[in-house]
Amino acid sequence: MNIIQFTLSRQQKKLTLNFDSNHHLSLDFEYLRVFSPGEAKPKSGAKTPEVFHKKEVQLTRIEPLGKYGHRLVFDDKHSAIFTDQTFKTLFENYNVNWQGYCESLTGNQNRETSISFVEVK
Repeated sequence: MNIIQFTLSRQQKKLTLNFDSNHHLSLDFEYLRVFSPGEAKPKSGAKTPEVFHKKEVQLTRIEPLGKYGHRLVFDDKHSAIFTDQTFKTLFENYNVNWQGYCESLTGNQNRETSISFVEVK
């Protein structure tokens, strides 16, 4: 299965991937950001990444990287390379990953945006 199309829904904050086999899958921007490849490894004993305050994150750009995959660029200046297999694995493990992440949240380390920045032109 190869990805043939990406569909970004900024309103729903979802990325939908369409494959040549007529399959598709959708993943939330926040989930992709929190579980992006190359993100800092969890502390020993932790099962989830320690990335917080990403509930409102937006996916701003997708860059094709040939055989390596696709670079996803988020509005918090983070970017990571996702392979087709990475997308599939994240989709297959969504429930376990998301539940573990939500259980790891605390009062200070939560999903809500910590500080709102506004660009002035």
